Amino acid sequence: MRSVQNIVKKSWEKLLVLCGALCVLLPVSPLNLQFTYKDSGVFLYTGWRILNGELPYLDIWDHKPPVIFYINALGLFITSNSRWGVWLLELFSLYIAAFIGFQLIKKAFGIFPAMFSLLLWLLSIVPILQGGNFTTEYTLPLQFIALWLVFDSNKPDGWRFFLIGLTGAIAFFTKQTAAGLWIAIVISLFLRKLSPGWLRQQFRELSLILIGGLSVCVIILIFFGVQGALPQFWSAAFEYNFFYSALDEYDMASRISSAARGLRPLTRAGLLQFSIIGYAIAIGLILFNKKFTDGFRSLLLVGLIDLPVELALIGISKNTFPHYYMTLLPVLALLTGFAAWVFISLISTWKIPNIVKYAAAAGIMAVFAQGSFNTYMDQLYTYRKFNKKETVINYIKGTTTPDDYVLMWGAETLINYETLRRSPSRFSYQHPLRREGYVDEGLIVEFLDDVIQNRPRLIINTLSPNPMYDFPIHTPEIDSKISYLQSHYCAVGDVDSWPVYEYSEDFCVP
Repeated sequence: MRSVQNIVKKSWEKLLVLCGALCVLLPVSPLNLQFTYKDSGVFLYTGWRILNGELPYLDIWDHKPPVIFYINALGLFITSNSRWGVWLLELFSLYIAAFIGFQLIKKAFGIFPAMFSLLLWLLSIVPILQGGNFTTEYTLPLQFIALWLVFDSNKPDGWRFFLIGLTGAIAFFTKQTAAGLWIAIVISLFLRKLSPGWLRQQFRELSLILIGGLSVCVIILIFFGVQGALPQFWSAAFEYNFFYSALDEYDMASRISSAARGLRPLTRAGLLQFSIIGYAIAIGLILFNKKFTDGFRSLLLVGLIDLPVELALIGISKNTFPHYYMTLLPVLALLTGFAAWVFISLISTWKIPNIVKYAAAAGIMAVFAQGSFNTYMDQLYTYRKFNKKETVINYIKGTTTPDDYVLMWGAETLINYETLRRSPSRFSYQHPLRREGYVDEGLIVEFLDDVIQNRPRLIINTLSPNPMYDFPIHTPEIDSKISYLQSHYCAVGDVDSWPVYEYSEDFCVP
């Protein structure tokens, strides 16, 4: 009996976190979500092609940094090209993030703030998950690890600062705008109180962070450089993103409106409200009652800096999507845990029986869980009904062989993955070729030459009724290649209202 009690005592926290992570990700598992969404489809396709010897940017164009592609490749390798492997990596990532976050807040503020914070931020993921397998999911454990390292940074262990830089660089090469926490950490180092030896200590800590970050950068640059893909890597993952961010004119009103819409899902479980309370209290205590925050002041300072930094990075693009706001979850969890700790500290002097305290705590968490139940069920049913691409997938599998190329004209790379049919060009989706100011004649000619040379069995226009070959640049060479494709790819019908074209040696009959 005692051994069972010991097992339960040691394992209940891990089981609690695992159950929470499972509940969050169950709606987006292949068991419920048959076909995933567009961005995830690009990552899955790229991961599949990596396993077949191809290289991101050189052989498959996408503007995300490289880490997400290799995560997907690993997941597909685990389960022989099945999405289940990627989903298992999502589960592992969320479990690590949740467990480290739980332990961090438990160590800083106590068990109830840790449980309360965990509940709220896990519930808040559900409405912003958008089908899962996003870059921001995989940066969550890195963010919580960095917060843990900050909490323990007073210990004389230089490896902690090296690891802060290391995790920051990995996060940056997963999604550039996920580096907000590490920006906040560096800023916080400059705001510490001056003391004897301060300058030397600061130089040492910043140097270790820089070395940790540069070690990842050097490895990635060498990896792509050796394979001759550095120009393509820079063009896609950086140049395109600079261009994309610069497209939007700065309009404060529209950006505030976009942020308000993006933050709204984080209010459903109460996470944003509690974190705002924690933010306000933390400012007051750090300014006027520093002794009250002894032991975790550096952690709070990073949190106070990080929240506006994260919002600024999210707002770089005027048009934001719900999953962008996932980078806020670690700092919101921290501030929510702090707010709960302050509340508990205020009522700790009240003479309330422990049984009443536990019952009240359970009741409070049940109220918030119940408030998010409808949101959870809505997401579950929405994903379950998302099967509109089944018809075209079955059509392609029935009319082509695994050796055939299929060009999905538009942004439906997911279908190339689901059918395991290669795209004839590294531009498996053509958004960059339609971006005036980024695209040049060389990129368009490269794409058209790939299509002509590899001769896909099918071209499916997913942008219908918009015409294909509508590029912002037209030259005699481009137009002659377009004319060739138009005269040799003949319309053979529609599938799911998407026009289908097949190659013909003869000229197409108008």
